[in-house]
Amino acid sequence: MSISMKTGSLYALPVKFLVFLVALLLAVPFAQAGDLGIDLKKLPKLKSNTLLPQKEFEAQTKKVIETDPFGEPKISYEIRLPKDWTDNVQNPPVVTPGQSLLNDRVLGIVGRYIGKPKNLLRSYITAEAQKISYEISAESWFVNFILSNGFSLSSMTVKDFRNIEAMYVQVEGDQTFVVRTLLTINGPNLLMVRYYLPQENFQEDRAFQEQVMKSFKLTKPSDERIEKQAQYEFLDQSYFNYPESWMLKEKSILSVERMSALLYQARVEGKGKKKRYILEGHIRVNVISKLLKTTLPEEIKNFRANLNIPNYTTGDLIENVKYDYDTSIKSASTQIYQLVPTDSTRMQNYEFLVTVMEGEDYYYIISMITPSREEDFYLWAQNMEAAKIIIESMRRNNINAEYNANDPYYDYLKEAQ
Repeated sequence: MSISMKTGSLYALPVKFLVFLVALLLAVPFAQAGDLGIDLKKLPKLKSNTLLPQKEFEAQTKKVIETDPFGEPKISYEIRLPKDWTDNVQNPPVVTPGQSLLNDRVLGIVGRYIGKPKNLLRSYITAEAQKISYEISAESWFVNFILSNGFSLSSMTVKDFRNIEAMYVQVEGDQTFVVRTLLTINGPNLLMVRYYLPQENFQEDRAFQEQVMKSFKLTKPSDERIEKQAQYEFLDQSYFNYPESWMLKEKSILSVERMSALLYQARVEGKGKKKRYILEGHIRVNVISKLLKTTLPEEIKNFRANLNIPNYTTGDLIENVKYDYDTSIKSASTQIYQLVPTDSTRMQNYEFLVTVMEGEDYYYIISMITPSREEDFYLWAQNMEAAKIIIESMRRNNINAEYNANDPYYDYLKEAQ
């Protein structure tokens, strides 16, 4: 039986077909941003300029402190600006009392500072904030931002999961700006600061631009995760964690020898009889006991033999992905393959991630189907983060038995308890 849809999407189905689709896809075996015009492996890091001595820099600047801008304490910040620049000229938007000024759809400007004219051109800085609902790295969020706006990204430095710095070119009317950007994620809040420097003044002021941006810091930093996480256990035999926004479909466990669980991300469209679920990604976790006297190569062979998605075939290997696996995992490997539609004009592209792991007592095979990054980069990046959380937290023992405060996942695993 095959399913065809006018939408051309593997995941667009009426509610009555949802269970069927899940069962169908479960029978199935790191894309590069270069596919979209940005090759992250070749993208250079930001180059540092010769900066002023700190005392001299401070003598030429003033400290600007924004405390709870627009009533949002987690985006409080401070930055040093040239003394002849304006203070914050951004007026807060009018909202209903009790309503947050930030949402998860668009950036809201919380700060705007304007410099004096130089060569008849003005530099300016904006601070913009947004809520984030799903786990995503600062790098992925920013790459999606650049792609969505068609900007020319020239360099980027990834400090960690929450922080990046970048330089890109932006044209506004007949004026070209070289924009130095700092992006930081603080709990479920994102703050992006951009220093717009007219191209004509770039050579003369680029070092000062860098030093001003380096003076930025959050005044109320938080280690809170973007999204809370839950823990799932296979009859106290194995455990993993997953973002709470993902729905867990448990399968009845009749034996500890073979166990599985399905997680999926979906949104609802329409009402009444026209209501349908749009699946945006799903992950399956298989746990196989070594008591079956099977081997990992045999299980992989069996897994591949059952790969079958109507109207889709597995394509080329895209990439081998490196993860920080749990200490209870003896060996592991993760790969991503293309899922190629039989009709590329009507059907969208997907990617298929598969991880195989060997522990002391169990083998684990984790697979994910997600829209490709060419189809929807932002959704792809969210799904990749969810898969990473599940894969890196897959373990034999519960947190109380093995984890301690020095383990990288301790905080959110403890919270999930």
